[in-house]
Amino acid sequence: MVAFQRPVAYVHGDSHYFRIDKPLLDAQGRRLENFTRVETFGNNPANGTNDVQWVKVIVDPHSREVFSYVPMIVPGNRVAVPPPVGRPR
Repeated sequence: MVAFQRPVAYVHGDSHYFRIDKPLLDAQGRRLENFTRVETFGNNPANGTNDVQWVKVIVDPHSREVFSYVPMIVPGNRVAVPPPVGRPR
């Protein structure tokens, strides 16, 4: 990835814990800024949550990062915070 010198996105659903980070380091311990990991939401029946949501990816080839990510919450799958009062679900 260091030689590639372009943004790289790795998207997966491993533990179904939503996160976006830059977890890789080079041989000198410096963060590989062109690598982004996106771990998606997911259902976790073991703890009774239905955390099935989705992630919107925006691609802008003119931006430095190229990729941006927006978590999209499905109203019917909200588990901890109800929708605001007076607003449609």
